[in-house]
Amino acid sequence: MSEKLQRRSFLAGLWAALSAMFGGSMPAAAENQSPQSAEGREGRAGIHPWLGVGERVTADVVLDGKLVAQLNDTATLPGLKKLPALVFNLPPGLKRLQLRGSLRDAEGRAGSFSKTWTVRDMAPISATLYDGSRPLIERVRAFAEKTELAEAAAPRLPAGTTAQAAFRQLERRLHVQLPAPLRQLLGEADIQIGDSYFLAPQDLGTVSEFLLNGWGYTRIGGPTALDALLPETVLARYDRSVAVFIEVGDGLGALAWDPAGVSLHEQTNSWGDKGNPGARPATPNEGVWYWLHQEHIDEPELLLDDDYQPKSAEAALTNVFQRFALSQAAYPETDDELVIDSAHPRNLLQLSFDGPKKPRLWFRSYDYHYSLY
Repeated sequence: MSEKLQRRSFLAGLWAALSAMFGGSMPAAAENQSPQSAEGREGRAGIHPWLGVGERVTADVVLDGKLVAQLNDTATLPGLKKLPALVFNLPPGLKRLQLRGSLRDAEGRAGSFSKTWTVRDMAPISATLYDGSRPLIERVRAFAEKTELAEAAAPRLPAGTTAQAAFRQLERRLHVQLPAPLRQLLGEADIQIGDSYFLAPQDLGTVSEFLLNGWGYTRIGGPTALDALLPETVLARYDRSVAVFIEVGDGLGALAWDPAGVSLHEQTNSWGDKGNPGARPATPNEGVWYWLHQEHIDEPELLLDDDYQPKSAEAALTNVFQRFALSQAAYPETDDELVIDSAHPRNLLQLSFDGPKKPRLWFRSYDYHYSLY
């Protein structure tokens, strides 16, 4: 069996097991909503066309046989946009989504299409993580216990040391005040997702300290010297930022918090989101969260909301589970299956074409390469 088929088989088995596990009702909540059963909630989705410059798509959006919206979009820039071209409600229990319309290329040639996807909703396994009525640490523990997509054990602390003492020591050393959700999450659980993990309170440090002490970089001189690899602004960010989650995979990466926040129109470094207006400062003293990776060490990827302002600490910490845990169950099992997550505050559905008559609709909210949501 090929690696691809083995992965699909594994994911299909994982989904079946998780679906059976959550056969009844479970807590679910979107932002500012009280919990309700995963099967009975209404979500929202946004279609993000990925077209060639000058191409135009028009399409009816039909949900379970009912026309609910019409997409009309012409690409002026390449890539996938953070803001969708169309947003529509997802009715509870959605079974099928159909797109029917036409794609016109930059030379004016058109082709019509109609395609229907069978919908699979991930809400039964994700809803616990989005239950805003519970503290984040409780959501994470429940998610880990019920799905086994993450592990949440008792904190690892040296004898005679408390988490709060470790946090205070770091704060005094770096002259910062750590976000409260971070202190709660790291202070009450040792969390691991595969080979990647949240740092224990006593192991926290700056990004630069990790790059120099464990990742093989040097400060000055040689092919791995930070002063040569990084712009001054990025190096300064790494010097003052706190690394909180270490990604171990195809190279090393990290989630980090910069207490200084963003500058106006700063580049977001979000893959695919061309022509965006850049970052916008938000609440003073709350900083900005970002991802970094060895493959693009000079371009930290800012975690921003739809207004291009820094995401909250809670949203940034939740993003870890979106990218590394929920992504494991987000793959379609067939070419005609559309994965959604009605518990997610929004769903990023990428629309692209393999040919004028071959639309492809793909759930990207949990894709590793995107922090658009």
